[in-house]
Amino acid sequence: MDILPQQVPANGGGQYFKVEQYYLKRISDLCHKYVQILLKLNCYYDIEVSHHGDDWLLNPKPETIEQWVSACLSDEPSESSLFVSLKDRTILLVLGRESTFMTIYNPTEELLTLLCQLASSEGLFLWESTNKC
Repeated sequence: MDILPQQVPANGGGQYFKVEQYYLKRISDLCHKYVQILLKLNCYYDIEVSHHGDDWLLNPKPETIEQWVSACLSDEPSESSLFVSLKDRTILLVLGRESTFMTIYNPTEELLTLLCQLASSEGLFLWESTNKC
């Protein structure tokens, strides 16, 4: 899931890195989008969330999710990735520190359909989906 609809080619024109830095400086806007997606996803699935990859919390309070996403996307060097697990940890979503994207591992078709809709509702894009968003 990303701010762009597809990967930017290595030899492409434009100013990808400057645009990426622009969005990273306005990370609170991006945090809000990912928080909204995770909260809506939690309406359909139980989620387990880990802020540092250690302890997992089942269905944390919305405020906790918001706090952890914000911390994960902050520029504080002590913060790490946010891990979100679904379906007995067979599906994993990872939001990395200082990045504009969320990586989704081992998604089902059902989840891809839902994530496509949720991403679109927040102005984000789901890559490599077999679904037509």
